[in-house]
Amino acid sequence: MLGAAATLFAFWFLANLWAPAAGTDFPSTGRFPTAHALAAADVDARTEIPVRSPAQSAAQSGQLPLFSDENSAAIVSSLPSTQSTPPVRIAASPARHDGVEFEIAIRFAEPVRGTGFLDWPFSLLVESGEIRALSQVDRDGFEWSARIAPQGRRSVSVSLAQRSSCPGAELSCLAVRSASGPETRVVVAGPPVSAHVVEHPTHHMTGQPVEVLIELSEPVWAGLREIRDRAIQVTNGRVLGVNRVDGRHDLWRVSLLPELGADLEVAFSPRIGCGPDGLRCTGDLHRIVDEFGLTIPAARLHLTFDDGPHPRYTPQVLDVLARYQARATFFVVGSSVAAFPELIERIVREGHTLANHTWNHESLDGISEQDFNTTLNRTQDLLGEHATACMRPPYYAMDEHTVSRAEKLGLRVVLGEIRPRDWTKPGALEIANRLVASAAHGRIAILHDGGGDRTQTIEGLELALAYLEQFGYAYEPICR
Repeated sequence: MLGAAATLFAFWFLANLWAPAAGTDFPSTGRFPTAHALAAADVDARTEIPVRSPAQSAAQSGQLPLFSDENSAAIVSSLPSTQSTPPVRIAASPARHDGVEFEIAIRFAEPVRGTGFLDWPFSLLVESGEIRALSQVDRDGFEWSARIAPQGRRSVSVSLAQRSSCPGAELSCLAVRSASGPETRVVVAGPPVSAHVVEHPTHHMTGQPVEVLIELSEPVWAGLREIRDRAIQVTNGRVLGVNRVDGRHDLWRVSLLPELGADLEVAFSPRIGCGPDGLRCTGDLHRIVDEFGLTIPAARLHLTFDDGPHPRYTPQVLDVLARYQARATFFVVGSSVAAFPELIERIVREGHTLANHTWNHESLDGISEQDFNTTLNRTQDLLGEHATACMRPPYYAMDEHTVSRAEKLGLRVVLGEIRPRDWTKPGALEIANRLVASAAHGRIAILHDGGGDRTQTIEGLELALAYLEQFGYAYEPICR
């Protein structure tokens, strides 16, 4: 009897000796709760307060707690209960911090009191920051406040979650319970960061990767996979990868692969991927406040045809262009326009444009200004609303007055870099080879649909477009 009484007295004495007063704060000595590094590409500081009810520990295990620490603090239920832990939530938090300490409010559905036990079912977890103090706000213990110091300017993630296993053998895990509800989490974003594109290609070709450089106003710690999946959206292509340039956290190289012969649309928007509250991102992307879009056009070739329209060859040229969804500019001769108006209507109807090639295909070299104006104005008037502000001198024949006289009429002289010389009839394959060999973004090809037998031109055009199709060229009129 005396031995049993002595044992009970010892248990009572130890329990009262170890239980600290309610409302205990962390001391200002700089000691914090358990801290460890995250297993991630970018190391984040994490501090953790495990939470547990001593009454539940004793009730479920039949013994008194075995461990306490006067330099730790916790939130526990003041009511003995074998039921689930009272619901808890983060009631208030700032949307953003400026690099200094901030506070969050924690709300319990039932009153709780402070204690020194470390093995609570609930844990207050802080990533990229440290818990400086935890204190009871109201008299009854429903409201608590946590003061948190961010890790520099980084965003801080704060969560309340139930444990599913004992955190370590050094802690008294007397009644560990499985998580029964969703995690309560907030992200307090760090100071805003701006972003902009510093380098991008002028065009792309299907199947050939392109790169875009994005620079930030200051370093942002975010996983490369998260940047790829959460911050970048691509239309008509896909993201191959994101890399830091020279290891810098403020300069990213984004590699893209175009997949269609169309403009590559790139949207940079962290808020769409991370969500308005930032909870879908584990890194620091939500600090970036800029959203922007970028269009990288497909490589373009400009096909032009001189000397038409011709009743036999122009329709065949139009058929080839239609098969490859190519639009071109036809430099037409005025007298032929008057003879075959139905071809002009088809050219326009199928998305092509018309430009001036004089009235009778006369040379402009040495011609008087009056004759110059007459041959061009007569053709321009006949084209009417379908006319563009472009002209090309027949035979490439020009003198020192040609450009200035054309400008007076509101016309610009359009020549070209790709000249297969199809009018010499070198053979369809040779015409195709010359066209392909000189193809490059923005260049103008000069072919013919009139002025003679253009059978080789039509066959060579078909061969060239079939070969160039693999590169995803877009074919747009040079004159509009």
